[in-house]
Amino acid sequence: MTAVAAAVLPHPPLLVTELAGGAAAELDPLRAACREALAVVAAAAELLVVVGDGPVWGVPEPSAAGSFRSYGADVEVALPAAAGLDLPGLPAPARLPDLPLSLAVAAHLLAGLDQPPARLSAVAVPASLGPGAAAAIGRILATAPGEPVGLVAMGDLSACRNERAPGAFRPEAAGFDASVAEALRTGKPGRLLDLDPALAADLLVAGRVPLQVLAGAFEDSPAVDGRVLYDDAPYGVGYLVALLTAP
Repeated sequence: MTAVAAAVLPHPPLLVTELAGGAAAELDPLRAACREALAVVAAAAELLVVVGDGPVWGVPEPSAAGSFRSYGADVEVALPAAAGLDLPGLPAPARLPDLPLSLAVAAHLLAGLDQPPARLSAVAVPASLGPGAAAAIGRILATAPGEPVGLVAMGDLSACRNERAPGAFRPEAAGFDASVAEALRTGKPGRLLDLDPALAADLLVAGRVPLQVLAGAFEDSPAVDGRVLYDDAPYGVGYLVALLTAP
């Protein structure tokens, strides 16, 4: 069985309202888009797999927690009880004692769902993975025996969209982000495997590997419907929320 649905979500700490301060209302449309996309995928799948960037290839320990204290808010989060994953053909993942930022933001968003996912797993993928290795992980994650699988790919796009951006302005950043949005809008996630790792690293893209994991997960899907719910760079960082569904 291949993936039946997927969401692409950003993971800025500002999605946590306690951190946003005066910018809380400004990001309400982004939060609403994240909630909508996550709810659609959670409802469509028996198993929801969250994929975020992290220090190593790994899975959170059952007691792993995420904290936003270093960002200025005394907020701690945890993922719902995780289901075990069978990952044949892949190296054994490290056990993560703490949630990286990508999975901590996912945990925060999941806590806001009216209906939690039936089963959930999470993995972290390092930026060092190439497109082929990322796609291989996606193919394996999407083939849980007998279960409709939904994926959530956590990742910001370029951090170089304007002069206020963390990476300062780079003219090629907007084109990079637009290519990702177009691949998802048109239901052609395979195009994400063409994202250049060196350029993505240069543009401070946090989501390149999770996006390419997603592309691998849909490799065997004959048709995919795509929809973009949010596409903007309010602080010079590309934030994209998108949905993929397999008819």
